[in-house]
Amino acid sequence: YKNHNTYWLPQEEWIVKRNAHEPIVSEEVWAKAQEVAKSVSRSKITQSNAPHPLSGFLFCADCGQKMKLSSSKSKIKDGITYNCECYICRTYANLGKNYCTTHAIQRKDIEEIVLADIRAKCDFVLKDEEAAREEFLKGKSKRSASSRAADKRQLKAKHKRVEELDVLIRTAFEDKVLKKMPENLCNSLCESYQKEQQTLQTEIAALEKKLQEERKDEADVEEYIRRIKLYGSCPELTREMCLQLIEFITIDAKTEHNNRWHPPAPRNIHIYYKLIGKEHANISEN
Repeated sequence: YKNHNTYWLPQEEWIVKRNAHEPIVSEEVWAKAQEVAKSVSRSKITQSNAPHPLSGFLFCADCGQKMKLSSSKSKIKDGITYNCECYICRTYANLGKNYCTTHAIQRKDIEEIVLADIRAKCDFVLKDEEAAREEFLKGKSKRSASSRAADKRQLKAKHKRVEELDVLIRTAFEDKVLKKMPENLCNSLCESYQKEQQTLQTEIAALEKKLQEERKDEADVEEYIRRIKLYGSCPELTREMCLQLIEFITIDAKTEHNNRWHPPAPRNIHIYYKLIGKEHANISEN
């Protein structure tokens, strides 16, 4: 404090005292604020002082840049002017068609697509929550419920065997002390038991780590189900809904019309949801 030099300690060496004073905000509000801060979305405020629901969430599937909201005014035959809003690739907007294509999609269309998919997932959860939970878990861990149950049984058996080996080691020493067993045999048995214990401890640590990760997966899926239930009946897509449910969305290139008799081939729109892993929706847009 005298020479005013600052020394930075690694975070693992910090001394942290939790709940030292009354918090300014609740832990729930703090956690939600941190989640919003980590989001890929940095929305812009519109003239109505409200951000667009999907602002900052859309990415070009080819170059990886964010999609930019572009507005233009058009006139129809009767002279009425209307605003046309669509998202386009930022690389295309800044550098031109030599670097990427427009990937253009109208704002109202992508919002309708995302809202429909959220409603479909909510309907799936409400119709059969257990089946939905298992489907989401399978997408996260790539393992079935039977595989997880088998690991739990295996872990229980290994813990039991470790306890049995402790008893065997203790019994061997007692027999040696009581002259019921030769010392060299006791040492050989104890060495064998201890090696088996070390192997089991390594296997137990690996299983517990795997199951701990899956318990986190289960907690994530439960949180996702809780969130999706809140927004299934929403009449329109909202900013809060997107921040709570969506990680990001990628837009494939827009296909061209070959001729008027053959409409363009559908393109994929990939929605990546929070908490349940990466891709959970491949939607074709005509």
